[in-house]
Amino acid sequence: MDYQRIYNQLIEHRRTRPITEGYYETHHIVPKCMGGDNSKDNTIRLTAREHYLAHRLLYYIHRTTKLAHAWFSMFRVGHGQERTFNSKQYELCKSIRSSHLSVDMKGEGNHFFGRKHTEETKRKISEANRGESRSPEQVQQWIETVAKKPKSEQHKSKIGRKGLVMLQNINTLEIVRVPKEESNKLDPELWMNPRKVVPEEKFKCDHCNMVTIKSNLKRWHNDNCKHKQV
Repeated sequence: MDYQRIYNQLIEHRRTRPITEGYYETHHIVPKCMGGDNSKDNTIRLTAREHYLAHRLLYYIHRTTKLAHAWFSMFRVGHGQERTFNSKQYELCKSIRSSHLSVDMKGEGNHFFGRKHTEETKRKISEANRGESRSPEQVQQWIETVAKKPKSEQHKSKIGRKGLVMLQNINTLEIVRVPKEESNKLDPELWMNPRKVVPEEKFKCDHCNMVTIKSNLKRWHNDNCKHKQV
């Protein structure tokens, strides 16, 4: 089967019959893992079904691990996205992706290849598996020595977010990270900060009246608030 021809026909169909209303998803014609960018010439509006088929076709054309992962990512349905899959589709994609990972993660491809846990790490893992929790003193020590410690430039580069801006499509809710210099090329009416697209609800602490998001409230306030009177 000529998957490239089918993919080209799918893209050409939407170029000549663009979606102007209703639900759609933005697709990168040349995948970002293959050098594609977020320019208007490399993006196109597809229906949810067409978007899924496009990623499936891209995998069968090139058969790379990254494209297998991109296809598998289509099964992650976020808020506001309209996708429906059956168990056979999921099983097929899952098995293909797993076969790629089983090869890529062997030997030196595994980030832990040639390394061993220290005795201290083994002890901590053992304690965690026995259900032992950290004492308040241990938690505070971790906060002071780890959580509040500034990240090094090497660490920032490893996590892959240095110099990148997170933007979200207001129609498809797709989230991308792009270099700051490229973010100016995107339509500001279409791509915005995720917090502006779907503002996170905030709550007030019962003890210090701090207003913050739910995760922070649960971790640092209410029952765990330092201003709580015993």
